[in-house]
Amino acid sequence: MKVLPIYMERAIYAEDEKTLIIADLHLGIEFEYMLQGINIAVQTENLINRIKKLIEKKRAERLIILGDLKHIIVADKEIVKKERYEIRYFLKELSKIAEIWIIKGNHDGNIRSKYAKIFGSKGIKIEDIALVHGHAWPSPSLMDCEKIIMGHIHPNVRLQTKIGYSYIQPCWVRGNFKRKEFLRKYKEGNEKIEFIIMPAFNPLCGGIAVNKEEMVGALAKIMDIENAHVYLLNGLNLGKIKNLR
Repeated sequence: MKVLPIYMERAIYAEDEKTLIIADLHLGIEFEYMLQGINIAVQTENLINRIKKLIEKKRAERLIILGDLKHIIVADKEIVKKERYEIRYFLKELSKIAEIWIIKGNHDGNIRSKYAKIFGSKGIKIEDIALVHGHAWPSPSLMDCEKIIMGHIHPNVRLQTKIGYSYIQPCWVRGNFKRKEFLRKYKEGNEKIEFIIMPAFNPLCGGIAVNKEEMVGALAKIMDIENAHVYLLNGLNLGKIKNLR
């Protein structure tokens, strides 16, 4: 199956499957900011509109969300109620134009919905592509694929100008696993499997600077991080992470 990042977007399109793939929406994150005294307007409608435009542009028939659809884990009942309303509205609106699949992330807990098909955190396989969130170890049955696509890390890259000004940009990370570590964990897997880490679709999520901070999650323990390549949303390859330290 051919998968390609969409230019200047935090999304992948699988043309053969007519499927749009995104990760890390964190619906309800505004309510956590509110509890910290930071007031940000709820962005659910904006996220819906962005996704609708991508679905229509690509004529996609399916939307796959690679985990962390929702954000709130522990909060008072009123906050949880508000978040549930946003989730229900989000899924209901998008289910009108595409079939929705959700792979559970670490924020998704006991999420249920009549508007979406929900899969466990061990991931799913479509042809030769494995799809996971990334916080948990994927099922061994997935690891004979050619590629594994994941979210969870919210990758950014920190860049610095000649005069010392630094800024961060959302990015994609693409690389391979450490052979010995991979085979120790997945004896029957494809040791040459390639990983692709997606940027968080919701820009409010923040993230980690992959060239300055340590990546987290189960799979990160066996990734060859230093030799992984960083790509900006415009497709520019910045080179290996070890050269961007």
